[in-house]
Amino acid sequence: MITNHLGTKSPYRYVANINCTKDNNLQGCAKKIWMLVRHGTRNPNVLQIQKMQGYLPILKDIILERNSNLSQGYLPILKDIILERNSNLSSSKLQKSDIELFENWYPKVNEKDSKKLTIEGEHEMLELAERMQARFPDLLPPVYSNTSYKFKFTNTQRTKKSAENFAVGLFGKKTAKDVYFPEPIKHDAVLRFYKMCSKWISNVKHNDSTYAERQIFENSLLMKEALRKISKKLNFENMLSFDDVNLMYTTCAFETAWTSNTKSPWCIPFDIDTIKVMEYSEDLKYYWVDGYGKEITYKQACIAFNNMLNFMTAEDPYPHAVLYFTHSGTLLKMLSHLNLYREDKPLRAADYNDNHNRKWRVSKIDTFGSNLAFILHKCNGEKKLLVLHNEVPVKLPSCPDNELCDLQKIKDYYSSSITDCSFDSICENN
Repeated sequence: MITNHLGTKSPYRYVANINCTKDNNLQGCAKKIWMLVRHGTRNPNVLQIQKMQGYLPILKDIILERNSNLSQGYLPILKDIILERNSNLSSSKLQKSDIELFENWYPKVNEKDSKKLTIEGEHEMLELAERMQARFPDLLPPVYSNTSYKFKFTNTQRTKKSAENFAVGLFGKKTAKDVYFPEPIKHDAVLRFYKMCSKWISNVKHNDSTYAERQIFENSLLMKEALRKISKKLNFENMLSFDDVNLMYTTCAFETAWTSNTKSPWCIPFDIDTIKVMEYSEDLKYYWVDGYGKEITYKQACIAFNNMLNFMTAEDPYPHAVLYFTHSGTLLKMLSHLNLYREDKPLRAADYNDNHNRKWRVSKIDTFGSNLAFILHKCNGEKKLLVLHNEVPVKLPSCPDNELCDLQKIKDYYSSSITDCSFDSICENN
């Protein structure tokens, strides 16, 4: 299914674990939960919306013109130029139902709503809360107390609304209105640490070499073949550019995430082979920006890791639920800090055919609403951690054979994260 390969804009419903079965052997053992949650499905950013509003209607008209014998009326200048370059009309490659989808399509989002949480995003958070509560009723009781619960979100509408809808899932609409949410700060040292890390900003985010592998892949023969195949499917004589196709891919992802009821026409150009090529381009980008590409990227996440560990080791039983609402960049860096989903060698443009079974696949590990939960269990005097990624238990490298990992083993394995986490030194902040 092509919609399983939509990168970081994939909807959470594709990875959500709806099985809420509790482990009877652990009943009464769970003592604390610390959870990092990426906001739910959102709208595109301003630039993406501008492209969707300004260029996609032109592409839509050209696609209809090239796949229909019916006149679509006078074409805009840009469309005329593109049509002129593709003047040898041939028979349609699209199904009638596909053409109807394009005919009925129009941009459904405005700039004023850029990056805002959508209705689907609200549902993702509410339902995630309900499932987590079903698994851990003692840790996430339906009765709210500000001594039991600690909520926090970044200074954005999408994380604020995500936290509020998560609270609705736990307590119901009426009680959720009474939940205390602290005022967010512009640069949160735990929830968005990378925004405060000078070394990462200069050496990674604003360093052209970070994007080299993705650019090599965008210009590769493999990508050119994918663009040729997509262009042919849409009946274009000349090849569409990567930017054209990437806009289609991005729109396909967003419109798929927004609702499960309708199909986006911008998914039609892709088949399973071409969508996987586009997905690999996404994986390269996030691997080098937010993953294992540079040590500073994941090393700086020690600040969030230690926040979790300090909470777990504190003798004070309150709060017993810490719930943080944040972003893709935080989640991916934290996963990398834990040494999860690491490849045997760095992800490279040239290695596409060797990486069909790669672990680093953001369509799976970093969808909208992705989450990482640490649950402290205390049974027979032993302290153990259960780690859930997207509600599924994962085995930490410190305990490769067990989902429940002894807290001391975690401290030993990640000892450098504990002893060498001077954030300003790591980040070379002035």
